[in-house]
Amino acid sequence: MLEETSPLLGGQQKITRWSSIYCLSAVVFCLSASGALLNVPLTQLIEDNICSRYAQGAPTEELCKSDKIQSKLAYLNGCLPLVEAVVGLIVAFPFGVLADRVGRKPIIVLSMIGTSLTLAWELAVIALPSIIPVQFILAGPLFAVIGGGNTVLIANLYSIASDLVVQSDRASTFFLMAFASLVGASVGPAISSIFMETFSPWVSTLIAFFTNLAALIPLFFVPETLSPSKLDSNSEQNAEPEEGSQTFRSRLSQSLHLGSSIASLKSPSLILVLATFLTAAPEVLGTSQFLAQYISKRFSWPLSKTGYLLTLRGVIHMGILLFTLPLLSKILLRYYRVPVKDLILARASVVIAAVGALFMAGSQIGLVITGLAVHSLGSGLAPLCRSLATSYVAPQDTSKLNTAIGIVMTTGSLFAGPALAWLFETGMKLGGRALGLPYYGLAGSFVLCLVGLIFVHPPAQEEPMNLSCIVIHLEIRPKSGSALRFFAYGRGLLRWATLNKPNNYKAGLLLAAHYFKLLSPNLLIVTSYITKDT
Repeated sequence: MLEETSPLLGGQQKITRWSSIYCLSAVVFCLSASGALLNVPLTQLIEDNICSRYAQGAPTEELCKSDKIQSKLAYLNGCLPLVEAVVGLIVAFPFGVLADRVGRKPIIVLSMIGTSLTLAWELAVIALPSIIPVQFILAGPLFAVIGGGNTVLIANLYSIASDLVVQSDRASTFFLMAFASLVGASVGPAISSIFMETFSPWVSTLIAFFTNLAALIPLFFVPETLSPSKLDSNSEQNAEPEEGSQTFRSRLSQSLHLGSSIASLKSPSLILVLATFLTAAPEVLGTSQFLAQYISKRFSWPLSKTGYLLTLRGVIHMGILLFTLPLLSKILLRYYRVPVKDLILARASVVIAAVGALFMAGSQIGLVITGLAVHSLGSGLAPLCRSLATSYVAPQDTSKLNTAIGIVMTTGSLFAGPALAWLFETGMKLGGRALGLPYYGLAGSFVLCLVGLIFVHPPAQEEPMNLSCIVIHLEIRPKSGSALRFFAYGRGLLRWATLNKPNNYKAGLLLAAHYFKLLSPNLLIVTSYITKDT
């Protein structure tokens, strides 16, 4: 594992890099707000569509909240991410490799086009109930073959962020992006509820559609971080015979060798960290559209009002990412390295998330709201684990690693929706406290996640990437001949000290000076400094 100590775009000023991070966060905000605006009204539209097919005339609230209708709604909402996950697993690897060849931004644009077409199809199916059965809404995620869908989109956004900043700033960058996502996820449901109550669910869905397209505007100001030299290097390393090197088939075959591309995946600790992302899809689904349906069914809330509760969740998330986690990170960095700090906070976050999920299974709305608030305190789990996973791989492998994270999250989507729907259906059949079965299951997944993190060991600190290019200049003034006898051995100690301070060569050199003094009290260090051999 090689430790990155400078950003990929090292020639740019720091303020320029952070301006790009802010633009990148604006992209994340638009995408998140679009999804948040869509969740509740889309659930309402699907529920109305299903209910109208069973009603003998105008559908009633009692009929729409019946176990039969709610079960069909839960499975339909659960199968949407399942289909998207299957398509994502098929196309994510090829587009991940393609992003390393042609750049991150072109693939991001393609992914956004694909997601926009998916949304357009879903709205068309709902708008034409007499022509297209509502089940055809499941064909929408097939448009993810254009650009790879959300899996590739998220992976490339985080790859650009990783390229723009140094390792010590990665966690803060991921927190900022997660914060932007939470701002969108917070304002989206409230705005959606307002328009649903004032106008109709259709207004909210159309706003969501155009907000998704608006993400292209800040993306225009984000630089392409895959430099031309890197593009040339990738082309040379992956060169095929001339007649077949430019074919999509060759790119597809290369994408199937992710394991050989990221040797660090052999690390048991990294595998355990990646496994935590299996809980991402169940958590997102269980605290968004499924939560809206759950509260509406169990406590007879109108769907339009559940959006305000989702906004409360988002506000708590923002407070955690904006104040609590940065403060805790700053304190822990005084005593621990970055990976150790991330691991400590990740373990604490998963414990809090599990406790919150248990409260959300409660039979009183007050317990559910309390559980949602407590669960939100663990909202830093995903960015913490992403930052921790990045520390296990070389900088040039961050794109493939983020693609792997996206694949794991997509794999979680394979079972998240159907599992929550089945638990919800089973809970409705049993009645009473069993209605909270989906959140008992969610709490269990976090407990398993905690068990995995207990066995994770942070990566060891190793020598810097360009150690062979470092020349150490040490001027000595021996007071006696004894200093010369120890000088040869002292050079070895000097190198040892430098290796154990890969992020602070000056400190390593001064540490070595102390060893010199211990070996020979008559040795006087006059000057000591580090230069790079050009």
